[in-house]
Amino acid sequence: MVKTRRPAHLPLAVAALGVVFGDIGTSPLYALKACFAFSGARPVFHDVLGICSLLVWALVAVVCVKYVGFVMRVDHDGEGGILALLALAAHPPRGALVAGGGLTLVVVVGASMLFGDGIITPAISVVSAIEGIGVVSSALQPWVVPLSVVVLVGLFMLQSRGTEAVGKLFGPVMVAWFVAIGLLGALAIQHDPIVLWAIDPRNAVAFAVRHGVGGFFVLGGVVLAVTGVEALYADLSHFGRGPIVRAWYGLVFPALLLAYLGEGARLLADPHNLANPFYALTPGWSLIPMVGLATAATIIASQALISGAFTLVEQAMALGLAPRMEVRHTSSRLHGQVYVPFVSLALALGCIALVVAFRSSDRLAAAYGLAVSVTMLATSIAYYAVIRYVRGWRRGVALPLVGFFILIDGSFVAAGLQKFFEGAWLPIAISSALSVIALTWLEGRRRMAIAFKARATPIDEVVRELPRGGDPAATMVFLTSDPNTVPFIADHRWIRARAREERIILLHIAPVRKPYVAERERVVVEHLGPRLVRVRAGFGYMEPPRIEPIVQACEAHGLLIDDDETSFFYAHPTLECAPTGALPEWQRRLFGVLQRNSRPLPDDLEIRAERRIELAVPVGV
Repeated sequence: MVKTRRPAHLPLAVAALGVVFGDIGTSPLYALKACFAFSGARPVFHDVLGICSLLVWALVAVVCVKYVGFVMRVDHDGEGGILALLALAAHPPRGALVAGGGLTLVVVVGASMLFGDGIITPAISVVSAIEGIGVVSSALQPWVVPLSVVVLVGLFMLQSRGTEAVGKLFGPVMVAWFVAIGLLGALAIQHDPIVLWAIDPRNAVAFAVRHGVGGFFVLGGVVLAVTGVEALYADLSHFGRGPIVRAWYGLVFPALLLAYLGEGARLLADPHNLANPFYALTPGWSLIPMVGLATAATIIASQALISGAFTLVEQAMALGLAPRMEVRHTSSRLHGQVYVPFVSLALALGCIALVVAFRSSDRLAAAYGLAVSVTMLATSIAYYAVIRYVRGWRRGVALPLVGFFILIDGSFVAAGLQKFFEGAWLPIAISSALSVIALTWLEGRRRMAIAFKARATPIDEVVRELPRGGDPAATMVFLTSDPNTVPFIADHRWIRARAREERIILLHIAPVRKPYVAERERVVVEHLGPRLVRVRAGFGYMEPPRIEPIVQACEAHGLLIDDDETSFFYAHPTLECAPTGALPEWQRRLFGVLQRNSRPLPDDLEIRAERRIELAVPVGV
């Protein structure tokens, strides 16, 4: 396995704070209050200790044990996230389609849920932040929605600067945030240290037993304390495990523990503080500065899901689960830092639509949490497949461990479903639509691959049939994903006739997992016969694939193809109804729309229009 070398130092850990931990780090603003609302509990001594204990042990079990302790140790060439687990479990060759099946379906649903959460999180984070101005003056309340839209536009405009640049901008703010909530929590605990008994997990168990159904539904609020954990794993490729783990244990985890226990201490001192447990931590003189810091922190919280969504889309394209679209790598040091313009625009429009439609964080809250709970459950299932069948763990070890994870995740999902009609339907609807798109694209691409393979001819057979003498009149360059076959030549008589007079070049382009490729290493030229040449070209992830560097590198190897007699051939699939096993009409139409809007490879390569020859290939779908 080739891994990108990662710098592991303090500035990168600080940048990770600004990108990775915003979501999970701002949960003290609403999680404790939501737990009381979900369970119907009252701010009395035993209930406060019980809910605080649930929050503390959720952080320990889900973040410390499951993700930091186990799941984040599994990566696919340095990339994290649920789709990286699918790539490991299915282990397709790089650039090949992942196979269909039950595991793929589970992972696609989980990834789609996380993408849906990437739309909801910025919306609720920004709205809840801007609603803080109502604490200062109720006269400002009508400005909440317009200001939220303005902030969202500004936030998404920053994305093109790259994850590391955004992290450097946001990181110091998050350092100030975690230091502030940790200190405020510690001061509150100092006044009521009895709240430290919440660390005893027996208080959590006693709360669940005492409240019956409410003791189970409280998990719908508890999960809000860990909602950023899946984005944390998806952002693994942006910074690497080392800086993320150091930031978690060095600052984030202690600050969150102190904040939750401090809020509990304030509730023990005065039950009326339940109206806003977080701001009960702040003395009167510090209220306005804290509202400003909380506003900045909750806006930054959106970044974890946004950058995670970019990573998911890039991984989905590599696995054949999403159409080709423009991906910009924003760092020459870290392969995983990417920006996807179309996804950024789609997320921005989706977030703005939610803000305008729901208009308040309370109305969005019911939709918040269920999406990431489903993704956590899907991650546990995919993680089992990896450690059992790829890493070779014994069933007696893997099954109890993952069974524990599934028990926790499944409980969060079941508890969140009670809010289905109050807003939880939203992430389910988004996930359903995205899952249908992904699975339709995967199946359509699979059928296209079969059609292309059936119309390709092995190289050895072509070499035997080509004439051995004479000078070629021109050059035919075939863009091919399979460098071991010659496309089109079997089914097109015109191609076969031209092949007897011209030289054939098979051009296969593959990504390379380093920032740049030296020009002397750009291509590998193999002369397979008198008139048949195979060219393997590579581009680093910071380099857009272009035909001009390939042409120049070929000339350095003595292969001249830059003349007016050179034509570039590529396939254009024409969709037909398959004679057997055809897709439903709606799905065939959907795949057709996706295919037409997928970014063509010749456009990326910037091949001049007069040199392109597009050949129709019938594909039964």
